Amino acid sequence: MANPPKTKEQWLKLLQGSNLPSFSSSIDALSNADAYSQKHASELARTILKDANLTASVLKLANSVHFNTGGSAIRTISRALMVLGHKSVKEVCASCLLIDSFLKGNASDSLKALLARAFHSAIQAKKIAMMHGEKATEEIFISALLISLGEISVYSGLDSKSALFLELVNRYPLANGQEKELIGCYFNELTLGLCKTWNIAPMISQVISGNYDENSPLRSVLLGYSLASDCELVGYSKALDKHVKSIARYTKLAPEVITEKISEAADEAQKSLQQMGLKLEIKDLNPNSSGPQVPEREVNKELQLDIIQELTASYHETPEINAMLRQVLEGIHRGGNYSNALVALLSPDKSRFTAKHIISGEESDLKAKFEFNCFYDVPEIHRKVLSNKDVVLQEELRKEGMTYKKIIDKTGSPSAVWGPLIVENKVIGCFYADNGKDGPPVSLAQRETFQLFVTQARLFLLTL
Repeated sequence: MANPPKTKEQWLKLLQGSNLPSFSSSIDALSNADAYSQKHASELARTILKDANLTASVLKLANSVHFNTGGSAIRTISRALMVLGHKSVKEVCASCLLIDSFLKGNASDSLKALLARAFHSAIQAKKIAMMHGEKATEEIFISALLISLGEISVYSGLDSKSALFLELVNRYPLANGQEKELIGCYFNELTLGLCKTWNIAPMISQVISGNYDENSPLRSVLLGYSLASDCELVGYSKALDKHVKSIARYTKLAPEVITEKISEAADEAQKSLQQMGLKLEIKDLNPNSSGPQVPEREVNKELQLDIIQELTASYHETPEINAMLRQVLEGIHRGGNYSNALVALLSPDKSRFTAKHIISGEESDLKAKFEFNCFYDVPEIHRKVLSNKDVVLQEELRKEGMTYKKIIDKTGSPSAVWGPLIVENKVIGCFYADNGKDGPPVSLAQRETFQLFVTQARLFLLTL
């Protein structure tokens, strides 16, 4: 490109003539559909499955922490639609289409950062909308995802050796409005023009023009975008300080709640982007996550099956609850490659639980220490595991809360998973497994193993 465009009209003509329309036609159905019948779900599945790369990307992102909150692995598009729902799958598809369309060849670090910021904007906008009480958040997500489309298109469309491209990269990230002196117009003008030409994300027009009420759901798009942009410019802490009051006014929630929710969203965005080979380059986002990453532990599926077969044989020979519980713990410990696995029983008055059996790969005093008051020590575990009968990752607990602190004080392990011990539909205790004090986070495969044996215990105990 010898002479880059100098006006909005010239830029739009250039970008509309590039390969971007293929992206627009793919995302059109996602961003404009109003009805969500089973027919639409089937059509969406067929559309995804036509593209092998899109299928692989969708399954990767569908298994990320933001979308797959249940923790069970999703290996088919059909299951993704069943587990996540077609609205969430549309969000996944939009994200994958955006990233896959532009992340080709030797994409510059600036372009990768832009795509990461776009996804971060979408996650934050959705979280803010949910705090505001919105139920339908998928159009908000897609609009926030695409609000940087003009900027992304410019970085993608320029020759990587051109003087303009090098200037843009050198000054990245640009503060709001600085781009006009370089390209002759604003990025938002290009976003608006491209969305109108391709008839996608109609909400963006209202957001950019400011044509909405202060209490409108559209405001969450702008808040999410502004927060994500400032995170990139000045760092996470300063951006949060700048925006927390305006988000609190919009959502009517306390600043402490806003801070926690925004932090959750940033963490979800970072982990989800890792599934796509991208990273949020934001100063002080996760100050405790620096340093070498410990690799995930591999599980032994053949051993899991062997232990389940032995459980079945033992059940038919001489069923005995303590022997069965020890076999279940062995399945969790050895089959799931955990450092420690134990089962704890509730006291007769159901106010406390204490470790009954443990299998540990190292000398440990965990069994002696593992005793908790349900109400005063670990109320979150009492609510989520013992009352709701859910399997819960320890990292999902509130880090600032009493439950998390009390558990760490007694076990020393931040990477653990908890599940209910159920007999005849009544919770009589809980299962616990961890990766030790310095081990990696509990992987999806480890969580599935834990869930498998918790379920097996419930089935075998049903008729004992």
